[in-house]
Amino acid sequence: MVKRRKEASSSIGYVFLFLTVMLLVIITMYMMQVAKLMTHQHHVDDALTGSVLGSLVADDEYYFLTYETTGNPIVRFKDVDESFDIFSDCMYEAVNETVDYYYNFSLDSFICYEVEGGNVTVTTYSGNGGRKSVTLGRVGSVRTPTGAVVRETSAYGKVRFDIRSILDGSFITKTKDIYCTLEINQ
Repeated sequence: MVKRRKEASSSIGYVFLFLTVMLLVIITMYMMQVAKLMTHQHHVDDALTGSVLGSLVADDEYYFLTYETTGNPIVRFKDVDESFDIFSDCMYEAVNETVDYYYNFSLDSFICYEVEGGNVTVTTYSGNGGRKSVTLGRVGSVRTPTGAVVRETSAYGKVRFDIRSILDGSFITKTKDIYCTLEINQ
């Protein structure tokens, strides 16, 4: 009796099954990384919005002295340095509440736009140390880094941070920014 070799006809099926499992593992890891990134972005968006809105402290005495009931009142910051301090304190507090969540967190820029008449005073704070510079412009010609035309007293904040990838442990650098305006009697 002659024994015949059995053909390996199902080897293609095993290869296909292995590739399917590998594809599912890769897709699952990718989706986990995307979910982590989205969680970070939502947290920073919320903290950034709260921080910039918190920094918009208007000078109410000056506002009422410009006769807000009889004409167009002038809204300006009570103290731009204090507004930067509020912004940075709020951001650092939000980040410090999350251990092993953000790495290399920094404040890229914070800008206060004060509109008075046809002029815009732009006070820019750069970096974590808050290097301050002041420039002047005309209403309609000054634009924010997001591209919005400055027409009223407002503020802009931008932060930079790293998150650790769950795929290989490397860092992914992200930036987030927001522009908020003061709207009174509108």
